[in-house]
Order: sequence, then C-alpha cells, then structure tokens
Amino acid sequence: MPVRRGHVAPQNTYLDTIIRKFEGQSRKFLIANAQMENCAIIYCNDGFCELFGYSRVEVMQRPCTCDFLTGPNTPRSAMSRLAQALLGAEECKVDILYYRKDGVNH
Repeated sequence: MPVRRGHVAPQNTYLDTIIRKFEGQSRKFLIANAQMENCAIIYCNDGFCELFGYSRVEVMQRPCTCDFLTGPNTPRSAMSRLAQALLGAEECKVDILYYRKDGVNH
C-alpha cells in the first residue's frame, strides 16, 4: 500500500478506504479526528491545499472548523453553530464563507 503523505493518524484501513474513494472522485476534502482536542485535522488532500492556497503542513493538526480560513465577511454565528454541532456530535448544515490564504473568498 502506498505511503499517505500528510496522513498523521495511526494506520487505519477505514481511513485509507475513505481517502482512496474520495481521491478517485477529484474531491477537495479533509479528515478530522473527533477524539482529539479541537477535532484536529489528520488528513487533507492536494485538492484542498490547492483550493485554499495552504500547504499541507499549514493545515495539519488545526481544528476542523477551519477557523484559519475565515475572513471579514465570514458570519461569526455560522462558525459558532459549526463549533456547537461538533461539540454535541450533531448534524448541522451551515453556509460558511471561507477565504484562500491570499485573501480571495470562496
């Protein structure tokens, strides 16, 4: 099995399966560990890094709320709802305006 660059979780067949499935669909994604403090990001693919202009090193181990992608027009209420949903392990749909590293919004 190939070495997963940027995969900081212990070897896990389930995670490897998810990564392979979504990589094959040309998706931009990250995976976080809900059992770690702040639900830390344990994997992000190249597409995610390219979309937001960050290197993998800059993304890994940050909170999965991606607060580092927020900007002046990102509603704080949306970020709060996302954080609350993660704390309570509840499903939540929130529209959040994220920004690239260079300040362009997505």
